[in-house]
Amino acid sequence: MKKLIFPILLLFLPLFLFGQNVIEGRSTAKKISIEPKYEKGFPPNLFVDLSFVDANGNGIIEAEESAELKLTITNKGKGKAQGLNVIIEDNINDNSFSIDDEKKIYFINPDESVDIVIPIKAGFNVKTAEHKLKINVKEHFGYDMDPAFLVLNTLEYLKPKLVFSGLEIVDNGQNASAIIEDGKLQAGEMAQMKIVVQNIGQNISYNTKYSVYTTDKNIFIENAKGELGDLAIGEVKEFWVIISPNKRIICYDKLPVFLSLTNDKKLGQLDENMLIALNQKPPQTKTLKVKADIEKLQKQVARFEYQSNKFTANVGTIKNIASVSPAKTVRKNAIAVVIGVENYSDLPPAPYAENDAEIMKKYFKTRLGVDKVVIFKDKEVSGFIFDDIFNPDYGKLQKSILKGETDLFVFYSGHGVPSKDGKNIYLFPSDGKVERIESQGYDINKLYQNLEALGAKSVTVFLDACFSGSSRTSEKISTKNLVSTKGLRIQPKLISPWKTNPNFSVFNSSAANETSLGFDPSQTGLFTYYMCVGLQGDADLNHDKKITNGELFDFVQSKVMETSKKIFGVQTPQFNGNREMILVEL
Repeated sequence: MKKLIFPILLLFLPLFLFGQNVIEGRSTAKKISIEPKYEKGFPPNLFVDLSFVDANGNGIIEAEESAELKLTITNKGKGKAQGLNVIIEDNINDNSFSIDDEKKIYFINPDESVDIVIPIKAGFNVKTAEHKLKINVKEHFGYDMDPAFLVLNTLEYLKPKLVFSGLEIVDNGQNASAIIEDGKLQAGEMAQMKIVVQNIGQNISYNTKYSVYTTDKNIFIENAKGELGDLAIGEVKEFWVIISPNKRIICYDKLPVFLSLTNDKKLGQLDENMLIALNQKPPQTKTLKVKADIEKLQKQVARFEYQSNKFTANVGTIKNIASVSPAKTVRKNAIAVVIGVENYSDLPPAPYAENDAEIMKKYFKTRLGVDKVVIFKDKEVSGFIFDDIFNPDYGKLQKSILKGETDLFVFYSGHGVPSKDGKNIYLFPSDGKVERIESQGYDINKLYQNLEALGAKSVTVFLDACFSGSSRTSEKISTKNLVSTKGLRIQPKLISPWKTNPNFSVFNSSAANETSLGFDPSQTGLFTYYMCVGLQGDADLNHDKKITNGELFDFVQSKVMETSKKIFGVQTPQFNGNREMILVEL
């Protein structure tokens, strides 16, 4: 019987060797690996969908954070894809940044897909750097894909910084025995001492502990050790100890009394003399206003780069919104007024506003079926142009409106400027001066009133402008103040024509106190970009081949909020009006 065991094991050995997973990752452990036989046939046609996600979702990899690069490889060819190697090459050498840098796939049959997940991990000592990860997909017979790149930033561990903010001497009460109750510390008395500390660094100080000690045997300290727990960025905490210098003390100035603050990471700790002096009141406690440097993080969003149209991606992938096919929608009696002001004579530019106008002109014609589109850009938008267009008595627009029959659309991209008290907001011409805002600006309420007075069948307004008092910003372009609104909350008193007219709708790119962002990859406003993507068809959320106001708004708000957090700060589009109105029939 024993003689039969070995031959039987040999029979099953090939099954063991070949019965392994289709996908094989690199490993330091030794294992038996025999590749199957590859045979030449019809070529494969490979397409790859790329995605990247990091643990906290801010688009960068911070110290001790994990992330995943995912590839979904689809074979749309007639032949098998054989012996695929997915190889990741990093341009930066950092021992604290690890990537599972090679995966193998033996076969992908025609019309089949395989998911590859590549773990990425940043260690505690990771360096701040921009990594450009080259993604290669190689095939056994040379039917390779062009490379793609994942560009991402790693961020070194941001340290807490613990500081001593001040102290107070309390020489009365149950735990005190004062010679003179004067809020000062004298030799021979016992007093309570309130110590105030703060974290002024850029990370949480985890499990913070304190210790107060002295090198002078003539100074007695009680309750000298304790725990403060976690100290958030900017957080202030206080604790109490009892101190009693006896009569033999020699040093009256700068007593050798020290404060030690420690934490789990052993970073940003403190050990210093508190400079306590006898017979003197301690200086007033001082704390600082500290905010997390979120802006630094949000401008380092991960993105994919590639030339081949066989790659798609869900981070940093930009749809071509400049090219759009006609929809089925035809509006026989409709007009759109498109305004884009990018360059101002007395204000910083509004990046990409002119391009916004050009693109939206195209979308009004091809997607919304508006035959008559009038566009005004930059220097054309000067003087009293807004009144010349929109005034219901003598403006140019009233001549083209058939009351109760015309669908009217208005798009504006440029600066929105608030009044000094934040109660009024204005569209602004290219030659406007903020000092003359009430005469040169165009009050948004006046716009709404005039549009309503024109008597159109429906009115739909799109505003890619913010009214926070700051200029449009982007990853490449810094924000600038248009007016002094420091500490001012913008709370405009707006009329609400949509409450009485169910066919009056307004899309706003952001909330009143937020900045509307530019989007560098598409060279448009972020709001305008996702408006166009939505109108291309992505906003057809229920797949009924129709896009309503509500569907477009829900799509745009979700996408703008998600992307804005990775650029500068949250931008929250707003909508008021008829959610059921159909904008596009696909």
